[in-house]
Amino acid sequence: MVEAKLGKGGLSSFIQAMPRFTLVTFFSLILCRLVMADGAVSGVVALDVQRPPSVQPGYKPQTVKPIQGEDDTPAIVWVEKAGMTYPKTRAKEHVKIEQEGYQFRPPVVVLQTGASATFPNMDEEFHNVFSYSKPRRFDLGRFRKDEKSPSVVFEKPGLVKIYCEIHQHMRCRLLVLDTPWFALTDAQGRFKISGIPAGEYQLKAMLPSEKIVQSTITISDGKTTAAQLAR
Repeated sequence: MVEAKLGKGGLSSFIQAMPRFTLVTFFSLILCRLVMADGAVSGVVALDVQRPPSVQPGYKPQTVKPIQGEDDTPAIVWVEKAGMTYPKTRAKEHVKIEQEGYQFRPPVVVLQTGASATFPNMDEEFHNVFSYSKPRRFDLGRFRKDEKSPSVVFEKPGLVKIYCEIHQHMRCRLLVLDTPWFALTDAQGRFKISGIPAGEYQLKAMLPSEKIVQSTITISDGKTTAAQLAR
């Protein structure tokens, strides 16, 4: 019988006290766990069309250079479970949301609570980035291309709608989530989310129109669950 305890000697004493056959079994279980890793979900979201920018009647922006088009708008897909305490594996992430060609790039961003973003100005004119959304209100004031953007931390979950005070047509949608299991789709709506512990979850997606669609999925260790989300 193994009487070693995980005390002063720690794990090394425990391993040394094991009979050889038990030691083999011990490491076999660890190897099995590594092979049977957390599961994943992949699939396709049926994308819809993003709403046009909300601007005042007669809005005619005066810009030094022509206004470039918006980047393609993907869907945001995530996995969550009611009452779950999530690992903060993505809480320290930082993203740059550039202002270039008089558009926010990327136009859609997803972060875990605790993550942050800056808004570098790449244009030759002033921009003023702000949001009145309840999850995170802020106003960075006007700043030029050669001035550093302040960093904004997003500590509460929810949708943060970001605009430029000078150019009404500019917009960015930043979704803050408690869960770390999320992804952006590609232009065809395809996605994959990995590293999810086994269990039953809600798979949700925010479409370009901001409509939310969802489905119930089951994640198994070492397997990829196939899923489709339709509007």
